[in-house]
Amino acid sequence: MKTLLYFHPVRSTSWRPIVDGVKDIAQKAGWHVQEVNVPPTHHNLDELCQFWNPVGVIIDAGAGFGGISSANLKSRPTVLIDPDPTLLPSGAFTVRHDSVATATLAARELLSTGFTHFAYVPYPKERFWSIERETAFAKSIEINGGTCKVFRTRSASNADSPDYLRRLREFIAILPRPCGIFAANDHTAASVLTTARLLELSVPDDITVIGVDNYVNICEDTVPALSSIEPDYYQAGTTAAMLMMEILQTRNRLKVVRKRSFGPVRIVRRASTRILKNHDADVKAALELIQKESCTRLTAARVTELFACSRVYAEMRFRKATGQSILEAIQSVRLERAKELLRNPDQQIKAIADFCGFKSPTALCKFFLKKTGVTMSAWRAAQCSS
Repeated sequence: MKTLLYFHPVRSTSWRPIVDGVKDIAQKAGWHVQEVNVPPTHHNLDELCQFWNPVGVIIDAGAGFGGISSANLKSRPTVLIDPDPTLLPSGAFTVRHDSVATATLAARELLSTGFTHFAYVPYPKERFWSIERETAFAKSIEINGGTCKVFRTRSASNADSPDYLRRLREFIAILPRPCGIFAANDHTAASVLTTARLLELSVPDDITVIGVDNYVNICEDTVPALSSIEPDYYQAGTTAAMLMMEILQTRNRLKVVRKRSFGPVRIVRRASTRILKNHDADVKAALELIQKESCTRLTAARVTELFACSRVYAEMRFRKATGQSILEAIQSVRLERAKELLRNPDQQIKAIADFCGFKSPTALCKFFLKKTGVTMSAWRAAQCSS
């Protein structure tokens, strides 16, 4: 079986769905995907290629690909995922995240709140994708008649450094309110929400915040929970692998479109952006009931009884105000309660299932895996080790 080398940084939050996408296409092509968990360099790329003799190489370059020359890329078919465009060797084949589409989606979401003031908080270190998102977001806000302030920061070691947090606090403190804030990624957005708590601001009333990546371990541990745009990382993997197939099957590589892209797949709405338009009293009552009784086998049908209208229209009003269906809201509360209990290593799964309103431990385990992508035992182990 032919081998496809795939370099990916294990510290990246996006590597797993990208790998899944690559492997799905590789299976159809009859390739074995050999994962390499070290950054590619001039020397190890040549050595690994000599060892495996791959048909091609895919590199997740989001964390950098320093030391790779044009000669390296030309020696065998190579596709780079999310490379810095300023560092690209000429003629490289790339699959890049569409930062413009992501920033535009963030602008639409925040503009829908009815706010007129907005802000962008970039990644602490200078990154090309953060700059692209800033430019596209500011333009989207301005063409819609809004104002967008940008947090100008010196390159910091990380989003938790004292100097960065102090300057971020000064920036947020003087923003006009209410204000919609788009953060470069979830790590940055978490710092914004921490700062908001220190300033005793109400989220999402004084400020509403949205990040990028939908990194669940961050989004669901912030206070309030963070809304985030989820890039289609699976598509990134499939697109990269399909591009590799096209390179290998086309004699004249000049005919192959060298630059491909993948966009956002959805907005995962949580409490940091949920503002009930027109103060819909029925929706508020529904949310209160869901918060209190989701774990008592509450049904969507029972919730719709609070509305003085048909069930269909009740669902429409609820989704318009919250960004999710009634059932999704119930499931979200159940999931959060399950996670709270799962953090206790002594808590039995059966007890968690009973407390959260599931018919059986098996039903809970299937639900948890579907919603998080990991088993309950794996999630608990990760929490206990962190």
